[in-house]
Amino acid sequence: MEKKYLLMLFYLLSYCLVVLICAVFQWINNCDYVLSSCSINTENLNAILQTSASIITPIFAIWGYFTWREQEVYKTSKEIMASILTQTNDIYKAWKNSRNYMDIYSRFDAYCLRDIFPISSETLENSELSRKELERIRNVYVLLNNLYFSLNHLHIINKKLNLDKIFETVDTIANELEECMRELSEFQSQLTFIKYNYTDQMQPEERIREICHKLDFSSSPLGRVDDYGKKVDDIFKAITDEIINLSDKI
Repeated sequence: MEKKYLLMLFYLLSYCLVVLICAVFQWINNCDYVLSSCSINTENLNAILQTSASIITPIFAIWGYFTWREQEVYKTSKEIMASILTQTNDIYKAWKNSRNYMDIYSRFDAYCLRDIFPISSETLENSELSRKELERIRNVYVLLNNLYFSLNHLHIINKKLNLDKIFETVDTIANELEECMRELSEFQSQLTFIKYNYTDQMQPEERIREICHKLDFSSSPLGRVDDYGKKVDDIFKAITDEIINLSDKI
């Protein structure tokens, strides 16, 4: 049973109990335990009616307050859910964009094609390019943190909603982004090893190429299926469907 109904029921039962106790004392004092000898006392009746009015009025006030609160929770929840859906779309676009180097220089593409188009290790091991690549991923992470804040806000506003699945998906996205940052560091280390000829510390070529294809889908060979892109699509489809589903339940 909802809180407002429990509170009103408790309030009403308490009042009925007080009235019953007062009636018993009136019967004892005025009727001398004989029901037939009792008569209606107009003054007592008016007092009861006046008291009842002052007791019943707060009940309507309680009802009105909880009704207003429910409407505010509904309105705020809807607004936050709409914002969450927009934030999710923004994260998806930013993540897709972070893997798109079609219009700018890509070290990942240059690495994969260096046997065909030789390029110096100094050019590949460019700290400015490395910083910009990392910034792309971090920008997505910042947007994800904003989404996490909105979800926590919604959880505080409306505790009836089960946000577990959405939080789990957000954690999955965070783990993926952290993995991308680790792999970017791994790629940078490989370039350093190549530059200084640390062959014993180099990762297998296949492993580095997989990182390149993951961080830059344009570096994949022609005709290769973008498996990681499909994984990203599936993750965001799942979280979008869950958000829409919850929004319909508010």
